[in-house]
Amino acid sequence: MDVSKISTFRRLLGVRALVAAAVAAALMIAPAAASARRPTWFAVSSNTACLANQNVNPFLRANHANVMRLILSPEEGPAAAGIGCVEDAHAAGFRVYISLQYKNVWTAGQVAAYVRQVLPIYAPYVWAVGVGNEQDLSMTSAYGQGTVSPSRDGRTAGQRYRAVWNAVEPVLVRLVPHAIRVYGEFSPWGFSATQQGFAHGRPPGVQAIAAHCYHTRVGGLLQVPLFAAWAASRRLPLWCSEMGPAFPRRTMPKWAVPDSWGSWNAAVGRVVARSPNLQMWGYYYDPAM
Repeated sequence: MDVSKISTFRRLLGVRALVAAAVAAALMIAPAAASARRPTWFAVSSNTACLANQNVNPFLRANHANVMRLILSPEEGPAAAGIGCVEDAHAAGFRVYISLQYKNVWTAGQVAAYVRQVLPIYAPYVWAVGVGNEQDLSMTSAYGQGTVSPSRDGRTAGQRYRAVWNAVEPVLVRLVPHAIRVYGEFSPWGFSATQQGFAHGRPPGVQAIAAHCYHTRVGGLLQVPLFAAWAASRRLPLWCSEMGPAFPRRTMPKWAVPDSWGSWNAAVGRVVARSPNLQMWGYYYDPAM
């Protein structure tokens, strides 16, 4: 089989895998359709496929999304990863929401320089830009945030993030004045890190607060009503930009509460009902969960 046919075959396999996943994932929206209220925005991410420039629009439609979210890590951002996927989603009418992850070891100035380098490529398409992605965590490898803890040198993760925000926010205003500026994007255990950033005054230019609302044994989904009320007290909407059930299986993360689609939907429905300020919910597709 020649190279072009192999490439075509692989693309077809990728599309079929996404469609198969979408059939199952579409179950996630059922309770919301029947509930009295649903958040305005539903952000869906198939990050690996999008970074490979696969067209994820069928996956977005199957999940009734109106927002396509893409996480760019430093390893991918400078190479314009996923730009074809972003263009496809934008052309199809989906709002494009990009979260710019950075290395925790970087200074605030280095993060701002990184954003100045990467963001112009995506600027014509973005509807919202999040600063960071789970920067309250450190990894076991150099990928993504890297191995350095954000809580160091006498500063908390929230304080360090606030310094980064102060440096990056003017860059967002200059490069994408039309885009919603999103603060936070912390892990399910990082709600307090967002609050730390507001301890000495409101960060400049914040237009939405994002959290990752997985069903965790500590924090996470069940804490959303309290966090939404706190965001409302700051006159800001809360976005649960990243969510998704963890199915019982051998490789399930130990931090996650195991769910069926039914138990997940029921839990989300209860949280939405108790969180009038929650304006976005999401689904992050990860084959490992």
